[in-house]
Amino acid sequence: MMNQRESSDDDSYQNGPELRSIRMGPAASGSEPTITFPTSMARMESKASSLVGGGEPITTNQPLHTLEWNVPEELPPMPSNYSLGYSHTIVNDGASPQTVANRIVEGLAQHSIAATPHDSRENSLLTEATCGLKFAINLFASEQDNNNGILVEVERRIGCAYGFHLCSTAILKAAKGLPAKIPMASFQVPKCIPQDAQEERKKCIQFDTQQALELVKSERTDAQLLGLESLERLSSLDEYAASLLHTNESIASIQSFLANDSPTCVMKRRALGILANVMRFECSSDNNNCDQLQCQYFLQSLMEIFQNTASPHEACAASKCLQSSLDALSQQKHEDLAQILSNFSANHHSQLALESKVLQDRLRDKQ
Repeated sequence: MMNQRESSDDDSYQNGPELRSIRMGPAASGSEPTITFPTSMARMESKASSLVGGGEPITTNQPLHTLEWNVPEELPPMPSNYSLGYSHTIVNDGASPQTVANRIVEGLAQHSIAATPHDSRENSLLTEATCGLKFAINLFASEQDNNNGILVEVERRIGCAYGFHLCSTAILKAAKGLPAKIPMASFQVPKCIPQDAQEERKKCIQFDTQQALELVKSERTDAQLLGLESLERLSSLDEYAASLLHTNESIASIQSFLANDSPTCVMKRRALGILANVMRFECSSDNNNCDQLQCQYFLQSLMEIFQNTASPHEACAASKCLQSSLDALSQQKHEDLAQILSNFSANHHSQLALESKVLQDRLRDKQ
């Protein structure tokens, strides 16, 4: 039975963080939801591959950026024993199920969230953000209060709760045809606030970079992921941090995560993001003394990752690397890349579409 809760302005129920001030009291009762963390990555993947409301393994079709989400004209009702999640809404504006599905697909594309239709359940969609957040989108026929509509549920599988809150809010708004929220503008630190001296700042960056590299070389997967995330952040914000990584030893350590047997796809994306930042610095500074970035095997692997339509997030990161490595590609690879881009389509991943367009423009300038 559907949980009855106070609705917000758009009648959407959100599974988001609560103010801590209202949670300071006795320990939570046993009836309140709890969060448990699997002890291994295998168990996490097992949880992510469980059916909505069932225990069978999930089989999927091709990724949604090459295949539309076709839903039946009559959606199935929500099972009586189904545990409805907090993040859901009812669309009762008279839109057909396919119209609501198209709205959701457009919202996912706008936020560069990859999606895959469920093979055996036409009313379910499996999605993944570039940060590794995985969630499912389920559509049911709603007959609440004799008001026929479409019940849209966003169900978190793996990943950050706060990131899920942001994604689910955007998806539920998209399902109703509401415009996306305009992101808040960022502001620089006021000049009246004292800033660290340049030398002191470089020492801090050097220390942080070294600590992150030590984490990357660790044998623990969680430490490696933390180190990769730190290096990607540092190298994207500061050219000095990118220059510190511009060595064959550091680049080789990062490139090792591009192998197919990398523990998680997120680590592969983080590694590609770091390499893209370093290669952008290399291109702007005319510093080409790193052989690892000029290796033809590495450049060929970037082209293969870019062509892999099953992984749009990795393809997006690879396209950023290719933008800065065009000078190192042979004429034959230029022609091959031009052929790939001529038939390339990324209508359902806005960031990949943008980066591939930049790559195509730069390649055209080189010819």
